[in-house]
Amino acid sequence: MKLKNLLLVTGGAAIGYVLGTRAGRARFEELKSRANEFVHSPKVQESVSTVADKVQESAQKMPGPAADLVKGAAEQVKHAVDGGSENPRRAEDAGS
Repeated sequence: MKLKNLLLVTGGAAIGYVLGTRAGRARFEELKSRANEFVHSPKVQESVSTVADKVQESAQKMPGPAADLVKGAAEQVKHAVDGGSENPRRAEDAGS
């Protein structure tokens, strides 16, 4: 139990440092920038698109309602990766 409390206090102090100090804020912004670069890198975008395609293929083997949900989620992810700002489900609903 003492180790758990020590870890919580240490974690809280670290989070407080990162979010509360000027040096911590600068470090936070640097980490945020790196994460943003990573997420938007072409390799990551391609991988996400590939996974979304495979999920859609796998959804064919699922029962009806589950397959529809999985396909819809995969479409949304792929649309987001392709840079679309509009939710494809909402566009679909608006057209019907």
